[in-house]
Amino acid sequence: MLSLLVSVYVINIIDRHIINILLEPIKHDLSLTDTQAGFVAGLAFALFYTVMGLPIATLADRFSRTQLVTACSAIWSVMTALTGAASSYLTIAIARMGVGIGEAGLTPSANSLIGDLFKPTDRGKAIGIYHVAVPVGTMLAGLAGGYLETIVGWRMTFVILGIVGLVMTVIFRLAFREPERGLVDDPASRPEQNRYTLIETIKYLYSKKSCRYFFPAFALIGFVASSVNTWTPAYFMRTFDMSLMQMATTIGLVGGIGGGIGMIAGGVLADRLSSRNVSAYLTIPAIAMLVTFPPTLGMYIAPWPGLSAALFLAPVITVSVVTVPVLALLQRLAKNNMRAVAVALFLLVIHLIGMGFGPVVVGLISDLLNPAFGDDSLRYGLLSIVPLNLLAFWWFWRGSRHIASDLDLPQ
Repeated sequence: MLSLLVSVYVINIIDRHIINILLEPIKHDLSLTDTQAGFVAGLAFALFYTVMGLPIATLADRFSRTQLVTACSAIWSVMTALTGAASSYLTIAIARMGVGIGEAGLTPSANSLIGDLFKPTDRGKAIGIYHVAVPVGTMLAGLAGGYLETIVGWRMTFVILGIVGLVMTVIFRLAFREPERGLVDDPASRPEQNRYTLIETIKYLYSKKSCRYFFPAFALIGFVASSVNTWTPAYFMRTFDMSLMQMATTIGLVGGIGGGIGMIAGGVLADRLSSRNVSAYLTIPAIAMLVTFPPTLGMYIAPWPGLSAALFLAPVITVSVVTVPVLALLQRLAKNNMRAVAVALFLLVIHLIGMGFGPVVVGLISDLLNPAFGDDSLRYGLLSIVPLNLLAFWWFWRGSRHIASDLDLPQ
């Protein structure tokens, strides 16, 4: 069952990140500014991804999550294919909005399904395995995207990926079986008959002090990480004169290897360390943010492409490590029938603030500085947002002090 969720998520990530790999040829063909390109890759997707995430997650806490995943997968696959037909800034932005609407339903539904497939002591590893799809999808977006673009161009690349997504949708619908809600939870904590409204879920999560820290902390991570993911491909091509194939291979391998290591390590660390001290759910991300600061700065200062790519490996690993313990903590904090909405709220914060505005802000800074610095303007735009990782470190550290009381455990 988990393997099917991972497979669908891999397609999800490919269709989400392929825009970053192909952004330079798209920008050239459609005559986009960096600000417009940042909107297409960021806010156009993220706004609808987050807005639609909440109502879809509400449905996931009440109805069949399997059917929701199937419908959402079909929608984003069709819209990915239609991206290849875009002829202007407006049409490609609309296509990306459609991809965002479709992709909004997967992660809340999948996390809810994982909560009903695995016991609490195993959820960290299960969530880690599920999120290995992120580096795998990132790697395939780079390798396949770079190869296909050189063979058939960026338009047909989107069409091919959309068709692959539709095939995976059919496989998932035929093979996946919906698990019973709350079956693997402790009987005393099973609220099968309870239904929570969006407002009730928000109030409940806000009552947990740790949430007040790790939600904004992860929004900052999303801001930095989305900016880095969106603009590093263009940075490599502009600064080091890489071809699209060279850039895509570099991004794909670094994202796949580093992200895979980080996701697996995050899951193992979350389960092992939190069993001794629940504060580890947030001290792990705090330490990761502190460690990732120097190499993230260094990759945009390094004078050689090999050194820059090697330094890129460090933030990819550490940001991947952060994801699993935070989601595992959210699963423990949220009640059974509010898990999908809780995840959707989490995604709303990190994607609307992070993915939505990060790439646009960096693109805007790049456009403003371009008359004075030329292609180096993108370097300075990226450097300007890296210090936000230090604020994320502080908020994670503060939040770790409240987890035990939030879970009603002895301190």
